[in-house]
Amino acid sequence: MDRRGPRLGLHRAATTLVVALVAFIAVGSAYLVWKTYSDAEARISGQTESGAQVVAASMGWAIETAHQVLRRVDNSLGEEVIAPPTDGASALIDATANLPGDVRVYVVNTDGATLLTTDPEFTPIDVRDREYFTAVAEGAPWHISSMLISRLNGQQIFTVSKRVERNGVFAGAAILSFNSDLMQAIWESLDMDERSTVALIRDDGQLVSRYPLSGGPVDLSDQPLFTQYLPAQTSGTYQAVSAVDGVERVVGYRRIEGSNLIAVASINRDAAYSALNQSILTLLALAIPAGIGLLLAGYWVFRLLQRDRQQLEIEAEFESVAEAMPNHVWTATPDGVFDWFNSEVYGFTGLDHAALAGTGWMQVVHPDDRAGAASSWQAALQTGESYDAELRLRGADGRYRWHLVRAVPTRNGKGVVQRWIGTNTDIDAQKTSAQALADSEARLRLAIVAGQMAVWDLDTTTGVISPSPSLNRLYGFAEDAMPTTEDYVSRYAPGERERVEQVLAETIARGDRELEVEVRHVWPDGTEKWLLIRAQLGLPDDAGRTVGVVIDITERRSVEEALKRSERRFRLSQQAAGIASLELDIASGTVLGSDRFWEIWGLEPRESIHISALEAIVVPEHQDVRSTAETRQSGTAAPHVEYRIKRPDNGEIRWLARHIEFLHDATGRPIKMYGIMQDITDEKAAQARQQMLTHELEHRIKNILAMVSAIASRTLRDTDLVTARAAFTERLQALATAHDILTTTQWTEASIADVVNATIVPLPSEQIRASGPNVMLQPKTALSLALAINELGTNALKYGALSVPTGQVEIDWRFEPAAAGGYTLYWRWAESGGPEVIAPTRSGFGSFLVTRVLGGDFGGVATLDYPPTGVVCALTAPLDKSQVTGMQS
Repeated sequence: MDRRGPRLGLHRAATTLVVALVAFIAVGSAYLVWKTYSDAEARISGQTESGAQVVAASMGWAIETAHQVLRRVDNSLGEEVIAPPTDGASALIDATANLPGDVRVYVVNTDGATLLTTDPEFTPIDVRDREYFTAVAEGAPWHISSMLISRLNGQQIFTVSKRVERNGVFAGAAILSFNSDLMQAIWESLDMDERSTVALIRDDGQLVSRYPLSGGPVDLSDQPLFTQYLPAQTSGTYQAVSAVDGVERVVGYRRIEGSNLIAVASINRDAAYSALNQSILTLLALAIPAGIGLLLAGYWVFRLLQRDRQQLEIEAEFESVAEAMPNHVWTATPDGVFDWFNSEVYGFTGLDHAALAGTGWMQVVHPDDRAGAASSWQAALQTGESYDAELRLRGADGRYRWHLVRAVPTRNGKGVVQRWIGTNTDIDAQKTSAQALADSEARLRLAIVAGQMAVWDLDTTTGVISPSPSLNRLYGFAEDAMPTTEDYVSRYAPGERERVEQVLAETIARGDRELEVEVRHVWPDGTEKWLLIRAQLGLPDDAGRTVGVVIDITERRSVEEALKRSERRFRLSQQAAGIASLELDIASGTVLGSDRFWEIWGLEPRESIHISALEAIVVPEHQDVRSTAETRQSGTAAPHVEYRIKRPDNGEIRWLARHIEFLHDATGRPIKMYGIMQDITDEKAAQARQQMLTHELEHRIKNILAMVSAIASRTLRDTDLVTARAAFTERLQALATAHDILTTTQWTEASIADVVNATIVPLPSEQIRASGPNVMLQPKTALSLALAINELGTNALKYGALSVPTGQVEIDWRFEPAAAGGYTLYWRWAESGGPEVIAPTRSGFGSFLVTRVLGGDFGGVATLDYPPTGVVCALTAPLDKSQVTGMQS
C-alpha cells in the first residue's frame, strides 16, 4: 500500500498556507532564519539517523542471512568434517548466491587448513592466527571480525564465522567473508554527498567496515561514540571529527539488535550546512524585509518538502530491503496498528493487506497464543521497549509453525516512537528439535532404570559427588546415604585404586574425554564384585563436572573368565602338539582357521578364506588326495589324508596331515566340516634322512677305507718305518680335520674357507694369509683339499717358506663365469721369502696327492711349480652353479 500520495497532498496545502502567511508577516523573518537553521539541523540529524537505520537494517539482514548460510554450510558437511562432500563447493556457491556484494565462504579444519571454499582464486593459507578462527576455536559459537586486510587479494574484508562441532567437540570453522563493496552499495543507496560515510563498528570499538575505505583497521574505543553517546542511548546522532580522515561530520548511529555491531551513517558538516549558510547570507543582504521574509519562507518550505521527500525515499528503500529479506517484515504505527507487510507475510499467510492490517494479524496467531501475544504487544507499546515473543502462526496450508516475533521502535531525535519495525523468524525446526531432545532425555532416564545402571555426577573442583540410589546399592551403602568420593574408592580391592588412577592419567594424557575401566570391588562382608565405570571427563558447558554410570558386571566377568580359561587350555594343548583347527561351511566354501592354521599354510592371519584359495596351494600331484567339492557335499571325503603344499610366502614344499569330521543337518546332509591339521614335513624328512643315512654310511665307510688304504700304500713305499709312521699320522690327522668340518654340516657340504682355516691351525698362522669367497665344496673334494694343504704345509715347514721366520704363504681363491655356463674355480698356494727352491728330481706322495688326487677329485687340473722364490700350487676346476648360488644367498 502506497502511503506517499496523501502525504504529498498535505504538504502541498501546507506550502500554500505558509507562503501566504509569510507574505503578511514580514516581521517574522528573523524567526524564520532561526527556524530554518534548526530544521536543517533536525533534517541532517534525521538523515544521518535514518541512514544509520538503513545501515542497521541492511547489515542486520546481511548478518542474519550469513548466520543462516553458515548453518546450512555446517549441516552440509556431514559427520566427518575432515572429508567434506564432493559437491560441497557447488553447494556453498548456491548458498551465497542471494547475498549482496562479493561474498566468499571458507570451511577450515581444526588445524586452520581450508577444506572447502567458494573463492576461485584461493591459495592455501594457515588462518589459526586470525581472530575469526581463534574465537570459535576457544568456544564462541559465532564471531564477527573487525576489519581485515585479505592475505589473498589485499582487499578490506570482514568475516562472520561459526564454530563447527561434532559430538560436542570442536571440528573446525565455517567462515563467510564480506568485501568492502557491501558497504559501498549501502552508501550509494542513501544518496548522500561524496564526503559522507557509512560504517559498521563492533561494540569493542573495532572498525568492521567503512565506505569510503579507510587506510586499514582502526580502534575507535576512545571516540565520543563509545565514551559518551552509546552508553547513554542505543541510537542517536552527534557531531564529531572523524578519527579516520579528520573530517568533521554529523554522525547517526544505531545498535543492531541481537548483535555486537553499531551501524553508523555520517554527513560532512560543512557540505550539509554550506547551502543553508549561503542562503542566509543572501537573505541578510536583501534590503526589503518582506522580500527577505518571503525568500526565507519559501526556502524553509522547500527544505521541508525536500526533507519529507528524502524521508519517503528512505521509507521506499527500507521497503525494498525488507522485500529482499527471507524473513517476515512488517511495520506498525506508534499506537500499534499494523500498516505494512512484505511479500513474505502475504505468501506465508495467503491473506491480503486488508485482512492483516490493523489488528487483523491476530487471526493467524494460534488460539492458545493470542491472549499472551496481545498482552505483551500492549505492554511494549506502553513502555516503548522492544517486543520479543515466540508464537505459532498459521500458514496458507492451515498448519501452524513456531515463529520468533521481534519488533523494535524507531524514534525521532527527541526519543518519541515514530514507527515499529518487526520481523517473524521461522523457528519451527528448532522447537521440534528441542522437543525431540526432551523426549530423548526421558527415554534415556527410562533406559538407565531398565538397565540397572547407577548414575553419578562429580564436581571435580570440590570433590563432591552426587549419587543415584542405585549407586549406593552397588557399593553397599544405604540408598539415602551421602558417601564421599573417598568412601566409594575405599571399597575397591587392593591395588585397584592405583590402577584406576593410572588409567585416568593415561586417558587425560591422550586428550580423551571418555573413560571406561573395570574395577574389582569388595563389600565389607568380603563379597567381591566387578563394576564397569564409564565417565565423561568434563562437560562441554562445564569443564569442572564429570558424569558417569556404573554397571555390575560380576556375572559377565565370571562367565568370561571361565571361557578364557577353557580357551587357554585348548589353545595351549593345540600349540604344544603343533595342531591347527579349521571349520568349513560346505555351502559357501568359507574356511575359518586358528592362528596356527594360517601359519601352516603360509598365509597372513585373516578372518576367513575361500576353500578354492587353499586348493590352489596344494601341489598338482596331490590335488586328488584331499577332499573335493563332491566328496564334501556327499560327506565321503577321507577322514585322514597326507598331502604336500607349496607355501605362497616362501615357496617351500611342506607335508600336511589332515583329520576331519562332518556336521549334518536334520536331513543328514553335511553342512559343516571340522578338522585339525599338522605340519609333518619334519617327520617326513626324518624318515627320508633315516633311509639316506643308512646308504650314506655304507658309502662313506667305503670311501674312508679306500683313502686310508691309498695313504698307507703311498706313505710306506720306499721309506723307513719311523718316517713313514710320522707322515702317515700327519696325513690321517688332516683327514680327521676335514671330517670334523664335514661333521658340523652333517656331511652335506663345507666351505673352502672353513677347510683352509682348519687345516693350517698347526702351522705358524702369522706367516700365512688366506682370502677368497665362501665357495661350498662336496665332502669328497673337501677331504682332498685338506690333505693337499697338509702336504704343502708340511713341506713348507720342513724345507720351504715356513722353515724361516721371514717366509710367507699366500692362499687365495676366486671364481669366474665359464663360457659354457656355470663357473670356474681358481685356487692357489704360493710361497715367498724362504730358502731358494730347487726342483725335486723325483716325485713323492705329496706330488701325487696334489697333482693327481686333488685335481682328479675336483674334476680339474692341479699343478706344482718350483720357481726359486717359492713353491706354487695352482688348481683350476669347474664349479656347479649351486655352489656359487649357495654362497651368494
